[in-house]
Amino acid sequence: MKINRLILSGVIGCILALQSMTCGAEPVRLTLADSINMALESDEGIESAEAQREAREHAFKAARRSKGPTVNWSSQAYRIGGRDYEALNNAHDTYGSPHTITETTVVGYVWGTGVPVVSEQTGTVGSYAYHNTFANSWSLTVPLYTGGHLEGQIDEARYQLNRADLDTENTRQEVRYDVAEAYANVIYRENLALVAQEAVDKGNTQLELINAMFEEGAVAEADLLMMKVNIANYQQALVSANAAVEIAKATLATAVGLPQDSDIEPMDTFSYEPYHRTLPECESYALEHRPDGLAAEYDIKAAEAQKTSAAAGYRPQVSVVGSQNITSNSPFRSERNNAWSLGLSLSWNVFDNGITAENVRQAEATANAYEAAKRKIRKNILLETRSAYVQMKAAETNIATTKTAVQQAEDSYTIARVRYEEGVDGLLPVTDAQDKLAQARSNYQTALYEYNLSRSMLEKAMGVPVKFDAKRYQELTLAGASANRAEQEARVAEK
Repeated sequence: MKINRLILSGVIGCILALQSMTCGAEPVRLTLADSINMALESDEGIESAEAQREAREHAFKAARRSKGPTVNWSSQAYRIGGRDYEALNNAHDTYGSPHTITETTVVGYVWGTGVPVVSEQTGTVGSYAYHNTFANSWSLTVPLYTGGHLEGQIDEARYQLNRADLDTENTRQEVRYDVAEAYANVIYRENLALVAQEAVDKGNTQLELINAMFEEGAVAEADLLMMKVNIANYQQALVSANAAVEIAKATLATAVGLPQDSDIEPMDTFSYEPYHRTLPECESYALEHRPDGLAAEYDIKAAEAQKTSAAAGYRPQVSVVGSQNITSNSPFRSERNNAWSLGLSLSWNVFDNGITAENVRQAEATANAYEAAKRKIRKNILLETRSAYVQMKAAETNIATTKTAVQQAEDSYTIARVRYEEGVDGLLPVTDAQDKLAQARSNYQTALYEYNLSRSMLEKAMGVPVKFDAKRYQELTLAGASANRAEQEARVAEK
């Protein structure tokens, strides 16, 4: 993923550099799919979620490895001296390092021959020099039975890894929605700017006509002044609309990882496609697929694993242990000491003043807290799904209504303009009809924008997958699949 981001950044940089060299202000043409893919590769939130997921994976591996053997080595090197070592050091100076000597003593003579009878005595003299001490020790520990302590820690780490996967997918879905919103906002603001530009153009055309009629004495100067005021208002609205377009483009550029001054040209347009799922179907899908809703299940399971680990304090701990210790005047020698041991170690905390009981109660309380959080998350999922669905249906109704209103406003404007040009009516009905036409067109664009945005919002509320199906992922992990395998098998086809 990091390599892909670097490649993508390099490609984007090259494109922008070439455009600035050859085309000046050449726009960056993007479809919605292009924008989403760029954001998924460059968004820092996704990068952070993936890094946190990697951290959870290493924590899980460390927990699993805790059931295996561990070997510890410790080493010391000291300079020593003092009164306690004087006699030993003197013996070393006199006789050297410890060695065996044999002394011969005449204990008598054989009667009659005078042959001496000799007795040999063997002994050790000398001492090691006590100026330096080098000690090394090795210990081996293999846990055989921990009362569920290690098993609980492994399960907890596994569930936290599963949650991290779902958190990452949830972040991807949030990024997809943010980009869809930003992309739709650019289209919407550009359409409103076109409506504002059309109002200015119509006003200028009308002003030319009024000016000609004024010079002929067919209209009063008040009409000319009124039209100029209206045009000033239209131009002010156009300036605001163009500024909104620039802000929308900067927002989209930021979302997809481009410089904020990029001139983005959306290649897609608003469309209306009826949505056929019912609200109950959407709610059911959301409860089964929302990553944050399913992640709440893993929080509960992790707390239950903590309880298992805490309850191990009631039980004994059994391990295979072994050790070796050596001591010498020189590194890694064993003249002074060489001892080893191998066997079983059993420890049982018979009385811990209630610490284990409190740890178990703490884990139970944590699980209860996550249970409550899960219920709240499910309520929010249903509320978000219902809100997005209702907004989408309202916008769907408004599309038909505002489309009809645009046609009616166009007819009204045409009639008012003709009546004014023929001298049947005044200028005020014309400007009023033009304002209503601009408002009707704005309302139509708003309805299209809200419908498309609400559909994207509904996708986010339902948990429509980006990289993998959260429901399928949960089914696989609860059936015993590893997180990596579950993520692979639950992947959805790239769009």
